[in-house]
Amino acid sequence: MLLLLLITTAGFNYLVDPYGLFGTARISGFNEKKPTANTRVRVVKPYQVTRVQPHALIIGNSRPEMGLDPDHECWPVEKRPVYSLTTPGASVYMQMRQTQHALASTPAKLMIVGVDFLDFLVAPENHADPYQWPPAVREFEHRLSVTATGQDNDTYWRQSIRDYVTTVLSLDTLEDSLQTIASQGNINASNQTEWGFNPARDYLDIIHSEGQAVLFRQKNDQVISTLLGKNWSIYHAGTRWSRDFEALKQLMETSKKHSAELILFINPYHAQYLESIRQTGKWPLFEQWKRELVKLTDGYSHDVIWDFSGYNAYTTEAEPVDKKPADVMNWFWEPAHYRKELGDLMLNRMLGNDCPKDTVKLEFGSLISVANIEQHLTRQRAAAQAYVANNPQVITKIQKRVSQKRMDVTSQDGIQ
Repeated sequence: MLLLLLITTAGFNYLVDPYGLFGTARISGFNEKKPTANTRVRVVKPYQVTRVQPHALIIGNSRPEMGLDPDHECWPVEKRPVYSLTTPGASVYMQMRQTQHALASTPAKLMIVGVDFLDFLVAPENHADPYQWPPAVREFEHRLSVTATGQDNDTYWRQSIRDYVTTVLSLDTLEDSLQTIASQGNINASNQTEWGFNPARDYLDIIHSEGQAVLFRQKNDQVISTLLGKNWSIYHAGTRWSRDFEALKQLMETSKKHSAELILFINPYHAQYLESIRQTGKWPLFEQWKRELVKLTDGYSHDVIWDFSGYNAYTTEAEPVDKKPADVMNWFWEPAHYRKELGDLMLNRMLGNDCPKDTVKLEFGSLISVANIEQHLTRQRAAAQAYVANNPQVITKIQKRVSQKRMDVTSQDGIQ
């Protein structure tokens, strides 16, 4: 009886495949949408990318995961299929290691890599020995086919067998399989496509019930609290080195080793996110980070980076102030996460083609390098000042949030 129950559970979980781990056919109305897959991306994506065998990769955290569509029409035929090897909350080191795994086991020859300011911040108490590289092995690395030094990973096959067996036999998976079937009629259900893309349509239910201003307020508070929480640097204490920059360097070296074209880009942020950086006094650090990025790429065959993080017609889009279901922004879900519609414009720019010809209505994004970085930063400062002058109510709101959060941080320090 127990054996029959296990076989039935395993067969059902395999057929529904709620996380996309097994690659079972997606059937409309049955298991096409994967509402719980976004909870298992760190387990599933290393196996998915090997199964898909992509010719191009998208690398980064949750921003490109929600914003850059691997199935966008502008991807050249020879670069397809494209897989989004993006992971919410992934450190630069994790992104680098996942890239090593993907390039060692797939024919990918193009990588589009998103970099994010907050991922490179180093706390003052975070000491690191620059000669200790790579760092100690972390749990997620057992699912990667190669080690940080490029050798075959002895733990990979044991871990993969364990993941497949425990997933197919798990009662948690059974519960998620049932939820998968039940959610197929919800057009806004959370999902993870077979190419690793998160359409983020579950944001729409929140927006329709509470309004998009709630998402903006929550994210602004989170960013402000993070930026005020510590005396951040981009280097480890007493050095001009950080693990994050070293990890990015190793990612670039990996692409060079495998003769893969590399395109780096800085994610776009809504103007309110940028103002959170400015009003917390972290703008000089933001600029220093960009200078270090262009220095790092200087000398490589692809020594430029796309910067989408400035003030422009897209990033200064007005935030809806009421809760009408129709009031959904065109380009952003909240200040940190951009929509696919904006990601499509970015792909059009980075891929350098005219597909579709009516997509880019305004110039969006700038190529930055050692040669033009100072002029670029000067233009961004001027654009910031123009935004401040034209949006006094928004600036006042951000300043009030910063003042309140600064008081909260001071109070917490006093208690400690």
